[in-house]
Amino acid sequence: MKDRNELILHILEREDLTSLVKTFIFPWSSLQATQEKWERYYTEQQTNIRIVCIAKIGDEFIGYGSLLKNIEYPEFKTLGIPEIHDVWISAEYRGKGFGKRLVQYLEAIAVKENHKQVGIGVGLYKDYGFAQKLYARMGYVPDGNGVTYKYQPVTPGDSYPVDDDLIIWFKKDLQS
Repeated sequence: MKDRNELILHILEREDLTSLVKTFIFPWSSLQATQEKWERYYTEQQTNIRIVCIAKIGDEFIGYGSLLKNIEYPEFKTLGIPEIHDVWISAEYRGKGFGKRLVQYLEAIAVKENHKQVGIGVGLYKDYGFAQKLYARMGYVPDGNGVTYKYQPVTPGDSYPVDDDLIIWFKKDLQS
């Protein structure tokens, strides 16, 4: 029997897609949208837009994340900073170091590709609490450009929905 704490990290393979769709269909999404997401991620990986990392314990998929090279956030795009994007660890595995190891794996890929910095965006409401604390502990610091909504700077005095598009951006210098 596999050790319940033995994390396996690997790059997305086509044969992972069916299991990923079954494992990571969320209440706020549909089966079709989930299938389209994973097919898009696989295609983007094949065309060097993103590198997707899968986290497993034994045969169980527990999380994923990616290193995105085609960045929508203007500040990172201008500076050529890749973004650690769409990091997810299943709730029962959070707070056990698996998210940290997944992010470190993605950082190592960025280093291997000769990037000096990596960026990450995180939402502002409670559902992002684990991620907010993790990134701060890992040395990510705000990029100093404030909060964005749909990748654009927010305007003081205007109202914005508190949803997944309201983001604060962080950067980290990488050791090479």
